Amino acid sequence: MHNPFPEKTLVLTDLDGTLLDHDNYRPDEALPLLKRLGELAIPVIANTSKTRAEWLAMRADFSNEAAFVIENGSAIFFPDGKSLVLGSTRDEINAVLDELRTQYRFETFLDLGLSGIISTTGLPEAGAKLASEREFSEPLVWLDDDQKKASFCEEIARRGLVTLEGGRFLHVLGKTDKGRALSILREHYDAECIIALGDSPNDIAMLEQADIACVIATNRPDPLTVSAPRVLRSTQHGPSGWAELMTPLLDEIF
Repeated sequence: MHNPFPEKTLVLTDLDGTLLDHDNYRPDEALPLLKRLGELAIPVIANTSKTRAEWLAMRADFSNEAAFVIENGSAIFFPDGKSLVLGSTRDEINAVLDELRTQYRFETFLDLGLSGIISTTGLPEAGAKLASEREFSEPLVWLDDDQKKASFCEEIARRGLVTLEGGRFLHVLGKTDKGRALSILREHYDAECIIALGDSPNDIAMLEQADIACVIATNRPDPLTVSAPRVLRSTQHGPSGWAELMTPLLDEIF
């Protein structure tokens, strides 16, 4: 059968709200597609806001040994054990946040503690503990108004860091993003076609660096604005939307 895409194809995917259900954190509807991608020897690379500890604890369920990207593009870990840090350390980030506490109201993961992370995310205790093991970023719950948030983001940028809106949190990290990680992986794998899937503003940089951007539907009133060579949008959420877009794509490719 004619293959309209080159053989060197990569799939990069966000996790929460994309490959994983927003509420139960399960990938059930996408599992048949993941199996099919494995049979086709197409690497599926997690490009996530999650920590290294979180992904290492769950990736066996996906039979996934590919490279992965953590904390919104802050570091890439390769199958041979090598890694590449692109962002700043958590200590560096929290030093900046501590200086801004008198001007803005927010709670970091460090402030929330394990019980606060559990109540905010709905994660079980074991999962919340893994989520707390940040290395290169700090998620925070914003408690001020939107005008203050804009001022805060500008102040963070002046201090050489960036903010990214995720599904539940405002993430503060070093000067990197998921798109930068994608560009490095494209070169590393000599990839000729990259399919990226995401659902949140922090996925836009990744989606716009992809050859095929798959935007997963959410309950947000404003859809993501994405500019890429080809943009597909699901009607379903989470792993159902993931399968909705990837099924016809794989049929088209193979």
